[in-house]
Amino acid sequence: MSSGDVQDMPRATRRSLRTIQSTATDTENLVGKPSNSPKHQLSRESPVLDIAPPVKRKSPSHKKVQANLDDKVSVDDLTNPKTASKNYWKALATKSQAALQEALSQNEKLHETIEELKEEIVKLREMLEEANAFVEVVKDLTNNTNDDTGIDVNDVSQADSLDDTQKTEDGNEQTSL
Repeated sequence: MSSGDVQDMPRATRRSLRTIQSTATDTENLVGKPSNSPKHQLSRESPVLDIAPPVKRKSPSHKKVQANLDDKVSVDDLTNPKTASKNYWKALATKSQAALQEALSQNEKLHETIEELKEEIVKLREMLEEANAFVEVVKDLTNNTNDDTGIDVNDVSQADSLDDTQKTEDGNEQTSL
């Protein structure tokens, strides 16, 4: 761009600064939209024909908070080792009662759990006995080495007699041929 082009372009006018908060006492924290002065707001609004009823103002009344000082545990109750007030012992008793009640309920739950576990142990022992009996039956069936003839294969004395009978049968077959 040449210097002649810059001169031909119109300059944008700069907006002037406005007062943000005209009645602000805190000059460090001026934030927000510019506030309109009340006289400008009145001129913009339409006139109100109805008159509003007078505002009832509440009388400042303070409710008294009654603290029961007898129930409070004082510093003297906690620091004086010789005597403690009734309030200290009462507060201590309520805390210990709550702790005992919680321990009792937890103890009852544990007893119920123990009973359930004992019942489960009895059932599991019965199942173990049945399984052991089944194992014994299976062992007996697998260890039974008798063949269908009823002759024990492991018995050596019967094996000798079998050999003799087979030899005689073989001899009879050869003579019959």
